[in-house]
Amino acid sequence: MSVDINIIDSLNLFEDISHAELEEVASLMRRIRVTEGEVITRQGNTANSIFILLSGNFMVFFKEGRSYTLHNKGDIIGLSTLILPFYYTGTAVALTDGDVISIPGQELLRLIESNSALGGKIMKKINQIISARQPFVTGRC
Repeated sequence: MSVDINIIDSLNLFEDISHAELEEVASLMRRIRVTEGEVITRQGNTANSIFILLSGNFMVFFKEGRSYTLHNKGDIIGLSTLILPFYYTGTAVALTDGDVISIPGQELLRLIESNSALGGKIMKKINQIISARQPFVTGRC
């Protein structure tokens, strides 16, 4: 299912991106329906897609029993898709039915590399998200 550009325009990750840039990013996206209990990332597997929540509740589990929940429109799962060594660091499970946007990591990386202005805007937002989540991943709160 394709993604309406008006949906992604409202997401925090893309708030500083022009309409033309949004169209480029939207061309990579696919909307997916997720069912309760479905695993969308598995810790240790190759990180091949990034997911942006549109609806639903998700739990991301890490080593040593750490976890956090995501339930806000625009929350992101699978940031390891854009960061070496490109393996998921957590297992993400749908706690309820929901909808996500899926973006293939390699295609997003190609876009980021080919358009430095767009890439800079996206990576700045990604770095902010990673910094905020780091204590949950490492256990250093």
